[in-house]
Amino acid sequence: MSPRLRARSRLSLPGLAILAIATLLVAGCAASEPEPVREPSGVDDPLPVVDITGMQLPYPYEELEIVDPGWEIAPQHADGVYLSAGERDGVLEFTAVDVHGDVLWAAQRPASCTGFAVTTDQQGRALAILSDVQTTADALSATTATAYDLNTGEQVWGPVEVPGPYQGPGLVFAAPPEGYMGETGPRVALDPGTGAVAASEADAEGIRIIGEYHGTVLLTQQDTLIARDTTTAQELWHIGLAEHGWTASSVSAALHATPADGLALLSTSDTTGALIDLGAGVVVSETAQDAAVDSSTETLVILDEAGLHAYDPDDQPLWSLSVEDQTSIEALGGVLLYLRVDGSIRVHNVITGDVAQAYEPDGNGPILVPSHITINGAALLLDGNRPLLATVSEQPVSDESGP
Repeated sequence: MSPRLRARSRLSLPGLAILAIATLLVAGCAASEPEPVREPSGVDDPLPVVDITGMQLPYPYEELEIVDPGWEIAPQHADGVYLSAGERDGVLEFTAVDVHGDVLWAAQRPASCTGFAVTTDQQGRALAILSDVQTTADALSATTATAYDLNTGEQVWGPVEVPGPYQGPGLVFAAPPEGYMGETGPRVALDPGTGAVAASEADAEGIRIIGEYHGTVLLTQQDTLIARDTTTAQELWHIGLAEHGWTASSVSAALHATPADGLALLSTSDTTGALIDLGAGVVVSETAQDAAVDSSTETLVILDEAGLHAYDPDDQPLWSLSVEDQTSIEALGGVLLYLRVDGSIRVHNVITGDVAQAYEPDGNGPILVPSHITINGAALLLDGNRPLLATVSEQPVSDESGP
């Protein structure tokens, strides 16, 4: 098995091009009325089922129940659970929803406090990290972060004080700019398992934190890209920037920062990017602008200026296609690659590269576009900017005990 394949064995939610700006560019947390109910609690009411009459669904989801979680921020995903939030009666209510459409728990935060992240700890447990603004021993209004088990809502650590709002990718926080525009304060990255500071730009001159990726923090120092374990602070690998024509000031996390767990997408200039294998410390592509992995076939697709390129689990090329300008990857899963091409949707078979028929040819009405697809067939669908969830039924438990 290739290093790339080992590194991307668990898939996570790619960035949503339409909505991701809401979670990455956060102004900060402020006091809110009414007071939020911060502790996670159970939810009795089922999610409303969407009437899909007159809508165009991709064929794989026509027989699935579509529910509306009421989210207004780009959802994130891990371990079969989606997390996002919507405003309810003046507060921001986060809900964790599994692929069956069940609301596992809900928790509230001030309406202006939109920072959150989904990650995993060293044992692979999925965690939800929610920002907040609270009174601490040192400040009347301090930004904090708290971790909860994504499946149960049980508090794992925190609240811990952080220097400012959520910045991402991963558990990265910084003080906001003094004015409307400008640089943030020194960034810090937290360890997902404990909430302890794993790296800080204030600790050493020349350090720039790129992002935190499920227990690995990427940073640049002088002329080197470095990966560190967030728990032990041990260096995992390093890459000389000059070897690839990069500079420390030009490297940053791309908007679609995590095409899959174990892979990181970086911007290396205004027009170019790179795809990094976080486990092996290997540059998979020096030209990647976007990337995605099909969890069902473990096929990797990379988009760059030359077009689309697909690779099998052994990193062998499958096909390449030239594409039009303004092409982006919307989702990849179930052997289907969904592209947005200058405002329209086009679908390809990821194994062959051939154009695939995923919608009724003569269909009318709003088109629901997948933005994330799980290995068991559930999917996040976008109705314009509204995230909907195509759910899968729970498998019945067979009784093998006999009569």
